[in-house]
Amino acid sequence: MRRGRSTMLLLGVIFALLAFVVLYLALSRPSDAVTQVEPTPVPKAQVVVAARDIKGFTPITADDVTIKDMEVTQIMTPTLTSGQMVIGKMVTRDYKVNDQIIATDVADLGISQILAKGQKAFVLPVKEVDNFGGQIVDGDVVDVLWTRTFELTTLLVGPDGKPSQVTKPLPSTKKVLDNIKIVRVIQLRPSTSNKSGSGPVNSNGGQQPSDQQAQAAAQQAAQAAYGPDALVTAALVLSVTDQQAEVIKYARETGVVDLTLRARDDTDVERTTGITDKIMVEDYGVQIPELIVK
Repeated sequence: MRRGRSTMLLLGVIFALLAFVVLYLALSRPSDAVTQVEPTPVPKAQVVVAARDIKGFTPITADDVTIKDMEVTQIMTPTLTSGQMVIGKMVTRDYKVNDQIIATDVADLGISQILAKGQKAFVLPVKEVDNFGGQIVDGDVVDVLWTRTFELTTLLVGPDGKPSQVTKPLPSTKKVLDNIKIVRVIQLRPSTSNKSGSGPVNSNGGQQPSDQQAQAAAQQAAQAAYGPDALVTAALVLSVTDQQAEVIKYARETGVVDLTLRARDDTDVERTTGITDKIMVEDYGVQIPELIVK
């Protein structure tokens, strides 16, 4: 009986030791969760890259660029994030395929890149009336009107029955060119900001002009902008043929050139008669006044 108890006690001790060893080994093993921790992924962002080799100073099309996901650590600064920021423009150096497009290398196209084959650039300085209040923009299309005053000499028989030579100025207006595209508008308006902060002093001693003074100033500004002595406020770069350039130059130097603005995509050509005093009277019913002597 005593021997059986001793055997049971010995087995209990052995099992306890085995359990301790197993528990010790289990606790002392490295944790798989620690050794298999995945690294934090590097964030990515979309950038514009060259879809193919791009030659510097050539117009960029949608086929020249693409959007690519890149790790932020590999993105150069300042890199573009949208193809619309470069399409229709040019880069100032050559790019290889997959090169990131740098914003500082992007520039507007020069006038020579905008012109179609056979077209020439012609600069026409215009006053505010033909600048359409500053609303004319690149890509607008205009027609060209020309007004010229001709001096005509004729012989008239006077009351004494003797002929006398009379010279009279007679104006004539005609549309001379259609569908002239404006490729670039260069605004030349002077700055109207009052940097000194001082203004006309009104009767109340303040710096703000009265309503009457403001109205008078606005009237003077309108007369200065649209009157006969108005200054040039813009230079329009026109896309023309050599023949059209000759017409505009001659018209500008021998008469007055005015512009009419066309609707978008309107290319129809309207034939006109031109206008003189005779046509205004005969075709449009303008009445010639009579001199009444009392």
